[in-house]
Amino acid sequence: MSSTPRPFQEATVAAAVEALTGKGSRRFLVADEVGLGKTTVAREVLRHLSRGGTKPFTVFYVTNNTRVSDQNASRLVDFLGNKGARRRALSKVDRLSMIPLDQRPLTEPRSLLRVYSLAPQTSFPVEGKHQSPGAAVERAFLGLLLQRAVPGVSEKLPALFIQQRAGKSWEGACRTADRLIGGIDPKLVDTYRNALEARFNPEGKKKPSLADRIAAAADTKPHSRTLIVLRRLLAEACLEATPPDLIIFDEFQRFREMLAPAARDRLGWALLGIGRKKPAMLLLSATPYRLYGESWDGKDGPQAHEELFETIEFLTRSKDARAEAEHLFTSFGEILRAIGDAEGDVIDHLLRERAEATRDRIDALLRPCIARTERPPSTSEDYRTRCIPLPVSPCDLRVFKQFASKVSARNKTAASAYWLSVPLPAQALGSRYKIADKIQFDRMPGAPYLRAGKHLAEAKEGWGSAKLRALQEIAKSQELALPWVAPSMRWWRLAGPWANAPSQKVLLFSRFRATPQSVAALMSLWVENAYLNTVGADRRRTWESKRLAPQSGLPVMGLFHPSPFLIRTTDPLKGHHAKVSSALKTVTNQLRRALSALKIAVRDKPKKDAERSRPLWSLLAAIEKKSGDYDATQAAWVATAGDEAVLGRIVAERDDLEAIEWISTKEFDRLAEIALSSPAVAVGRALLRHFPKAIGAEHVYDLTWFCWHRLRTYLDNRVFWGRLGDGSITEVLVAAVRDGCLESVLDEHFWLAQGQVDAAQLLDELGSALHASRGWFTFRGMPTSANTIRLRCHAAVPFSGTEKADAETTERALSDSEVDVPPRAEGLRRAFNTPFWPHVLATTSIGQEGLDFHSWCRRIVHWDLPSNPVDLEQREGRISRYGGLLVRRPLGEKVREDAVAAGRFGRSPWNAAAALGEELFANDTGLSPWWTFENADIDRHVLALLKSREIARFDHLQRQRLLYRLALGQPNQEDLVNHLARGSDEKIAALSTLALDLRPAAGAPKQPLGSDATNSALHI
Repeated sequence: MSSTPRPFQEATVAAAVEALTGKGSRRFLVADEVGLGKTTVAREVLRHLSRGGTKPFTVFYVTNNTRVSDQNASRLVDFLGNKGARRRALSKVDRLSMIPLDQRPLTEPRSLLRVYSLAPQTSFPVEGKHQSPGAAVERAFLGLLLQRAVPGVSEKLPALFIQQRAGKSWEGACRTADRLIGGIDPKLVDTYRNALEARFNPEGKKKPSLADRIAAAADTKPHSRTLIVLRRLLAEACLEATPPDLIIFDEFQRFREMLAPAARDRLGWALLGIGRKKPAMLLLSATPYRLYGESWDGKDGPQAHEELFETIEFLTRSKDARAEAEHLFTSFGEILRAIGDAEGDVIDHLLRERAEATRDRIDALLRPCIARTERPPSTSEDYRTRCIPLPVSPCDLRVFKQFASKVSARNKTAASAYWLSVPLPAQALGSRYKIADKIQFDRMPGAPYLRAGKHLAEAKEGWGSAKLRALQEIAKSQELALPWVAPSMRWWRLAGPWANAPSQKVLLFSRFRATPQSVAALMSLWVENAYLNTVGADRRRTWESKRLAPQSGLPVMGLFHPSPFLIRTTDPLKGHHAKVSSALKTVTNQLRRALSALKIAVRDKPKKDAERSRPLWSLLAAIEKKSGDYDATQAAWVATAGDEAVLGRIVAERDDLEAIEWISTKEFDRLAEIALSSPAVAVGRALLRHFPKAIGAEHVYDLTWFCWHRLRTYLDNRVFWGRLGDGSITEVLVAAVRDGCLESVLDEHFWLAQGQVDAAQLLDELGSALHASRGWFTFRGMPTSANTIRLRCHAAVPFSGTEKADAETTERALSDSEVDVPPRAEGLRRAFNTPFWPHVLATTSIGQEGLDFHSWCRRIVHWDLPSNPVDLEQREGRISRYGGLLVRRPLGEKVREDAVAAGRFGRSPWNAAAALGEELFANDTGLSPWWTFENADIDRHVLALLKSREIARFDHLQRQRLLYRLALGQPNQEDLVNHLARGSDEKIAALSTLALDLRPAAGAPKQPLGSDATNSALHI
């Protein structure tokens, strides 16, 4: 999905570029509301700042969230011409101290743009704090450089000082560092030595030597303080050697300390450009300062407004600007309190005038350095909000008693919080939780528990969790067991399992890290129990048994053969499309004409000929020999088969087929059915609408390999077979593709994905998502001294708890520049953003900021409520984003008929839908139709127990959402909001109009910054 930047984004870009290229502070903050495309603004700013230069342009992209970095770094450079240019612009070096090792092959064209994704913890280690000693290859490079800068120091350092605890990886790290150090700039050695002298010998004494001073300071403790110092000095030297032209701080509020370094923090001050040329700094965050502080935040109220003033001082480099801001916000707060004290529903016009005048002065002060765009308030805020109190059953109480009776007296007060949030807490909470560590929980009569080694029957009362029972009603097993969700814009009436299913994904937020893992595992188990026939059978064998293996019969190959002939000559949209029967009639007529052109007749007489039925795979091969497609498809199948013996034999038999002159009526009918509803043909036809070379000779192998090794293995799932019904392989799959309109789903997905990858990479991206590792979760046995129980996660997955799997080492990136395997969390995010499994993604606050989950999800579940309205908006901003399902569903309903009709010309209906949406529903701001749209409401579920405080808290949060922006810059924000919230609904609505307006549109140039701003196809 691609687009040019919208008017509000262009205005923000113009304001940012003006601030970053002027003679002022060269600092700018983009604080747009969550989901409004801050990365798009950053990309456009980068494009304008870097274009036209003849010298390398260096960018530091700093964020402490690797998931955000994995998602957004590539988007910053997608304005470059092709994939190769984008790949060359993105460095795989992920820490400042290793930038000198960033060497590219001499055979590659040199990129003038270089983007480094850095994390504060690894690139800017803080002295005096517990820090990692760094990656093995980083330490190996440090050791080599240290020896060059201070000859002889290596022999004087303690044993294993540089190596630390590295084992098998150390030898490879040393080889990598030794290979790459030869290409570094010799000036770096002198720069590093000078930094060492300044730190270890500030007075310039000759004795003891620098080597002796360093050795004397070194110690052998894990996480050596001296090693941290050496790493910081190396980072400082590297910063001097490779100063950035632009620094992008993404979600910087998570590492605010970097904006105000300590007095002796030479590295921190150097990064900010103190004493040297100032780099341009672009700050991104929907919550750049705590917009709201409450008593349960655990922080003093005044701290929230102090953070705002600190940010203003940083952006303006002016204490005077801060003082003026403090004065204006104080005056504004006094006026608001006076309005709150006044009786009546109408605001006194004099007070309103004073409030508006003060607000406008604040806007004028901040607009040169801050831009913030917000959506207009929804007129149907509660339309899809469901907060039904959940009854507690006796079973739930027995689970609580089982858990709480065993925890220590010190932890008794926390037991209820864990019980409320974590299903089966006695088995789900492992050694990482002190409340359950080293405690043996025993079985209790009437309390459900997971049993090892036997069929794990579903607990009748939702495993003793009222919230889990509610979730099972929200996301029913019938829905979760479907292999894909329904399209936003159907081509014909959905049928079968898709006829009445809501068919949309679920994003769930909770408080404790064990909750997503326990919920995902138990929901996946629930789906298995519903559709796996495991009675009296080994569950693992039942799960792993396959129906689509080559041994299952020759029809399998025919179903997953992406025949270029069928893809090219048939298109169900080129006709009447209201019913699937009409689509089949259209394809039948197209196929008859295509066969006639090849001089292949369809015989309906005599009866013997009419009933002939050759295998589908051989029939297609014979036709392709006449159509000229055979050589390419045969070569593709030979390469796809590889070492698969059975498939190899089938492929070899294709060469022995005789020429074909006619086909029977029965064969023709089956061929027409496959042309409409084969999984492989559906993939090929959907891809062809977005990648015209999809069935060219050079790309047939990619399509064949995907259909056989990715789509087939994904669909070969016993849960799917149980859900889709009985019948032969061909009957079940063909019916599913037809009833669930798979081709429409894939067309929509490819249209969305075009904004992230090249058209030629669409299949690779989808194949990676289908093959993503979804993981397992381990429960403790019962009693907890028994063996552990592992449950697979598939229909539902946890997004948290993937930190260890995400820890990809820099050694791998440096040693193999072609390897590009996303970490598990990024793989899960990509998989959730497809129409395929998983259908439920459960996370903690780790998935709350900066990540996209909107492609196929408009339903959010608040398992536990956040502490404040800002976090509530952050959560819901994950799915309320550009072009998400939230707006595509209602937009598709509005333009379906005309958009699908446009597909008759070989176009994607979604290309037509996008054009119609722009023509019919666009407004001056550019927020409609891709961010706001009629009936584009979040399907919001709040899980709160009957008579719990959560119900009242949610009502309170909803009222606070209307007023909390007024508390910006005010001390004791919660008191002010509660004071204003006592007014009537009419007064609250009137008060909400007095909030700051930092949209840059009013003062921004109306013309684009450059001619290419409107001519380029830009992606979000």
